[in-house]
Amino acid sequence: MNLEINSKNKKAFTIFETIVSLTILSIVITLIYSITFHDSSTKEFMILNSLENKFTSKNYSDFSTKNQIIKILKNGKEDKISVKKITYNENGIKIYKYELNK
Repeated sequence: MNLEINSKNKKAFTIFETIVSLTILSIVITLIYSITFHDSSTKEFMILNSLENKFTSKNYSDFSTKNQIIKILKNGKEDKISVKKITYNENGIKIYKYELNK
């Protein structure tokens, strides 16, 4: 009878240890995930949001611009169009946009 009581207590203690260790493990994983992923995604989001605002307001001070002539095939006829190419290549982000020259 004494053996039965000890085995029941041991099983209950083992389940308690398992629950505690899983809780601690989940907290550690959550902290590591939030520290590494959240910071980088927030920075990238802020950069992309800033770039979008600059594109919308046509503020190209942080971009490099150059004039180009693009050849377009239209109805079997080749047309040349003068455009301005706006590019951004920093922080691992590459963006380009073409605008017609006025």
